[in-house]
Amino acid sequence: MRKKNKKITLSGNSRKKADPLKITMARILFFLSAVLWLAYGVYIYYDMAITNNNKSSADVVTLFSIVNAGLFLFSGIKFGGTQKWFYYFALAVTALNLLLSLFNIVDLYFLVSFLIDMLILWAILPLYKNYLSIP
Repeated sequence: MRKKNKKITLSGNSRKKADPLKITMARILFFLSAVLWLAYGVYIYYDMAITNNNKSSADVVTLFSIVNAGLFLFSGIKFGGTQKWFYYFALAVTALNLLLSLFNIVDLYFLVSFLIDMLILWAILPLYKNYLSIP
């Protein structure tokens, strides 16, 4: 019987390559969520400030919505990079938004946001092993 030849890895980087389809899908979902949160910020400002003449509350709610949209946009731009904190930042933003959307799930908008966040988690959680080996 012959012995099988063992493969020799010459490079020090034995990190498994991430699935580019999952990374692309997650980035698209991050951008979609950013657009939805920005649209919600515009809608809520119009509804609260102009229709109901409640400008101080509208400013606060719109600020939170725009910050959330900015965090999703930043996560979409940086996700798939070679640094570990990109993954953890995107995961934290998604988990926090998922939790906040869960509290308001009776509204149709928050149900859509919750479903998009679940799809994002479905796309990025299997990529965890790829970021474990990064120093």
